[in-house]
Amino acid sequence: MTPQEIVQILDDHEAWLTRGSGGSRANLSREVLSGYTLSKANLRSAKLSGTDLSRAILIGADLRESDLFCAKLDGADLKSANLENADLRGASLRNVNLNGANLRGIDLRGGSLMFGTEDEDGRNEGPANNEEGADLSNSAMQNSLLNNANMAGCNLSGVNLKGANLTGADLSGCILADTDMSGANLEGANLQGALMDNTVLKHANLNGANVKNCDLGAANLTGANMTRDEDDVPQEIRDVLNQHYVWVREDGGRGERAILVNADLNHMDFAGVNLSGADLHGSNLEGANLSETLLVMSDLSGTNMKGANLTEAVLEGINFGNANLEEANLTKARICPVDLKDQKGNPTGRMWPANLSGVKLKSAQLSNADLRGANLSSADLSGADLTGTDLTGCNMTDTIVEMKQLDIAKTDGD
Repeated sequence: MTPQEIVQILDDHEAWLTRGSGGSRANLSREVLSGYTLSKANLRSAKLSGTDLSRAILIGADLRESDLFCAKLDGADLKSANLENADLRGASLRNVNLNGANLRGIDLRGGSLMFGTEDEDGRNEGPANNEEGADLSNSAMQNSLLNNANMAGCNLSGVNLKGANLTGADLSGCILADTDMSGANLEGANLQGALMDNTVLKHANLNGANVKNCDLGAANLTGANMTRDEDDVPQEIRDVLNQHYVWVREDGGRGERAILVNADLNHMDFAGVNLSGADLHGSNLEGANLSETLLVMSDLSGTNMKGANLTEAVLEGINFGNANLEEANLTKARICPVDLKDQKGNPTGRMWPANLSGVKLKSAQLSNADLRGANLSSADLSGADLTGTDLTGCNMTDTIVEMKQLDIAKTDGD
């Protein structure tokens, strides 16, 4: 197809869009347009199914509601293009530049385009087949708009999705190996069954996202905003937690104390829950929401609680020995001694302090927390905010802490 023919088709299409006389909808299906420059072209609602647009320059092009079913766009430059509600089922978009593109409502599911093998006009030979979902591997999609996009089954391995808006997007079954989604907004997105291998989700918003059947242990979730409810954990863990709630409510008369050693509870939402007396030692609670949670006399020794939210949690007499609480938020948490009770529930007058020996609290937020009498021997408090923290009576043998931190805390010398 000659450049003159392309220009005429675009002119006729423009007239068709404006309902002018002599206009006709652009039909470039199965054409070979590899390497063509079509920057800012108005191809809204154009027929481009099976078209070879590999390495084409489509910067700022208007492709809204266009039919790109099984199109080949490998290596194309679609920077700042508008693809809102475009049909890209079965398309191949490897190594594509989609930075800043508008991809709201696009359909990137699998698809198969069948047509004959005759190629007298230089058109693609068929069939075009990508049943598993569009292939976008190694593409650049930084800051792209993908709200409510249907990307089920897509190959997004190695894709740069930093800062992308993926709210409500369907990413179920996607391949997300080595995908960088740092700072992306995935609120309400469907990630069920997605393959996460070295996926970067640093500081991403995953509130309300469906992460069932995802191995989050293989992803980098540092600073991610995410909580999971109990429906996202195995039934056997839910059963243990339910029995523990009964045990607490009935003062041990019914139910059973929760014993969840080395359990995967990362990013779980336990806000306001009573987990007092639970044995969770060695478990993964990274990023979990434990704000205002009751964990009196609970065993969380050796747990990974990096980035966990423990604001205003009641942690009296807790065992945090050798736990990782780096970057955790313990603002106004009560980590003071608990008054032990006898078998009849009467106070004994014997106080049991919290154990934080060997705990990692690097860059943790401890402002106005109550740690009176806690054992902080060999604890690492480097970079922690101790503004107004009550450290009266604490054992700080070999504790790693700077004097300027202690100057803004409450200590025995005050």
